[in-house]
Amino acid sequence: MRERLAMHETLDLHELISFKSVCATKAAAMSNMATDPALRSLLQQDLQMAKKHINDLQNLLQKHF
Repeated sequence: MRERLAMHETLDLHELISFKSVCATKAAAMSNMATDPALRSLLQQDLQMAKKHINDLQNLLQKHF
């Protein structure tokens, strides 16, 4: 039997996806403006991690929907 998420859990996941999307957008914008190579690298790493988290959260939603 497949487990389903409760409504509040589904809403929480959607909220996390929205938050991570904002984080990814901000990291992308800021990395384009950063002149320091170390800062640019950190922002790009943050962007990649945010994309991974979004993908993981979406997969979790699909798995339990």
